[in-house]
Amino acid sequence: MFHMRRHNVMFRLGEKVASCVVEDGRGGKTVVATLESGKTVLADALLYAVGRTPNTDKLGLASAGLTTDARGRLAVNDHFQTTIPHIYAVGDCIGFPALASTSMEQGQSASLHMFGTPRTLNKDHLPYGIYTIPEISTIGRNEQELTAAKIPYEVGLARYDELAKAQMVGDQHGLLKLLFDPKTHRVLGVHAIGENAAEIIHIGQAVLQLGATIEYFRDTVFNYPTLAEAYKVAALDGLNKLAR
Repeated sequence: MFHMRRHNVMFRLGEKVASCVVEDGRGGKTVVATLESGKTVLADALLYAVGRTPNTDKLGLASAGLTTDARGRLAVNDHFQTTIPHIYAVGDCIGFPALASTSMEQGQSASLHMFGTPRTLNKDHLPYGIYTIPEISTIGRNEQELTAAKIPYEVGLARYDELAKAQMVGDQHGLLKLLFDPKTHRVLGVHAIGENAAEIIHIGQAVLQLGATIEYFRDTVFNYPTLAEAYKVAALDGLNKLAR
């Protein structure tokens, strides 16, 4: 976000659009968006995203005794069974996260349950990747969730401008954040933004899945120069905070 602000991108977080009109001016047409807070935003163009709607309306679900919510999504249990037990649903038609990687695992879990060898998919350990520039990726809990659940945590940060590899690839604004339990040092969440974020998140995923502690990153030798080295930098940052 800091990198985008340096390019004059303004964020209006927690706002809602009350109205939007196109007005004629001396320089041409201007989009005027009025926010519920009373602020007015002017722009040459407006791009809005309201989420995705699954294409379930032509499946004849009513004939099978199934109904969807207002956005066309089907409700399922932990084994991806719908309200009709022998009918399963996975992927986009059940809503978030609607990613190819998670949809494949959901399908596998549903198939295993069908044939009597069920497994439970750990929803807390699913990685999410946003393939923007810069990339964004995350797994596990975030600070807002930990705060709401009243779970103590400490933060370890690694900034890309501290990494030789990041300087080599021209990304000095990236960031890797580790969230961990200050007493047990167990990793609670990993969040990355920057070059190859969706790739390096899998290192944190492995440690999180195994229930390991932040010391793994401190004691592991990473190839140099690599972006993966950010884990060691972040771990040392977090542990140094505890020492203070």
